[in-house]
Amino acid sequence: MKDLCLEAINTAKKLGVDYADIRIINQRNQEIILMDLSPKEIADKESIGFGVRVLKNGAWGFASSSLVTKDNIDSITKKAYEVALASAKTLDDKGIILANEPVHKGLFRTPIEIDPFKVDINDKVNLLLQVNEKILRVKHIVKAFSRMRLTRRDQFFASTEGSLIETDIYTVNAGYTAVAVKGGDSQDRSFQDYPLNKGWEHIQSLKLVENAERIAEEAVQKIDADFPKAGKKDLVLNPSNLSLTIHESVGHPTELDRVLGYEANYAGRSFATTEKMGKFRYGSEKVNFVADNTLPSGLATTGYDDEGVKCQKWDIIKNGILLDYSSTREVAPLIGEKRSRGSARADGYYNLPINRIPNLSLQWSDEDITPEDLIQGVDDGILIEGEGSYSIDQMRLNFQFGGDLFYEIKNGKKGKMLRDVIYQSITPEFWGSLDAVSSDKFWEPRGFTNCGKGEPPQTAQMTNGAPYARFRNINVIRGKNE
Repeated sequence: MKDLCLEAINTAKKLGVDYADIRIINQRNQEIILMDLSPKEIADKESIGFGVRVLKNGAWGFASSSLVTKDNIDSITKKAYEVALASAKTLDDKGIILANEPVHKGLFRTPIEIDPFKVDINDKVNLLLQVNEKILRVKHIVKAFSRMRLTRRDQFFASTEGSLIETDIYTVNAGYTAVAVKGGDSQDRSFQDYPLNKGWEHIQSLKLVENAERIAEEAVQKIDADFPKAGKKDLVLNPSNLSLTIHESVGHPTELDRVLGYEANYAGRSFATTEKMGKFRYGSEKVNFVADNTLPSGLATTGYDDEGVKCQKWDIIKNGILLDYSSTREVAPLIGEKRSRGSARADGYYNLPINRIPNLSLQWSDEDITPEDLIQGVDDGILIEGEGSYSIDQMRLNFQFGGDLFYEIKNGKKGKMLRDVIYQSITPEFWGSLDAVSSDKFWEPRGFTNCGKGEPPQTAQMTNGAPYARFRNINVIRGKNE
């Protein structure tokens, strides 16, 4: 594959490009979905192909193909060059200038203990069957859904600057949902997906079967739970709930292409504009967000991004102040940055890399603070676990989030279960209300494999980790009529 990469680079140089790169990707996706005791999908797909980017006269050209041969690579590289020439004719300024990046030559592989693709497919199906069997034994459960997805992406990258890189990335994920019906009402409860860049050992650590009965029983309990009383409440949010709130209210608003107005798909632009860097109070002094694409097992931990930029760690928000963004080689120079933050990733060989959320996480307290400590400081509030529905406006300001499981907090004690809770706020006000977080013992690297962005749409994966966190005086409403 390296020889074929170099073929594209040599062709591009002969054409006289200003810059070019090629990515050859061999990707395998294995997905298993069960409904009740019946497999609904067992898919094992493998694809291979390449994409070539060419920069000429300030404009990009891109072309791709699934036919990975020397002759076709030459042909596709020439096609990308022709697209760049045509695109340059539409420019009314100097066009794209790339941030500098050192030349890299190397290999990065996800550290794994057990290759997930060497585990027998029947063992995987049987694992999910055991989960569904346990769920369906619980009274009032009418449906059980379980799922597993395993991915391996082996990529070769080369550029006209001299970089030559291989990245071999494994991602594993599994979860399930129980649906309960009782008295003309229904509720569901999920063992929510917990994807990581690891091997089969992560699936084993999730204890899927051991938790199935509890998840089913909680689905039934939700039907009889009380609705919340609307009004201002203190909230204690666990990592699995905070992950989505972080993703939508911090991750997307700090993508530099969105900040600059280069991107407005999938819920618009961003209020966190560049004149706010270094002075805007995004949250309280307890709010510290670190982007870390070197995070062990992080979903965006790939060694290098899809522009050949080495993965890095940096502060996005420190002591509540907005400091930086995620960026690519194209947008970083537009705010005076000399180097990209290495956040360019593409969904497959057939797409251009775009600015994506990094592994972006809320940091923990250095003090020995437990979730129970946070609860004890609440007179009237709600503990929320897991993801639910959400919405956010076109500038990433006004939002509402749900959850998967809720408990009332009264006088410093966790009380009865609630149902259908929704919390509403405005991004800086919400993060400004955070007054305490738990220690690193309770921090979890939750994240997503299905983040959508772009037009045509692409998906990407990233970790949005968090500890438990307490927020004061947040508006709460009920999300479903009695």
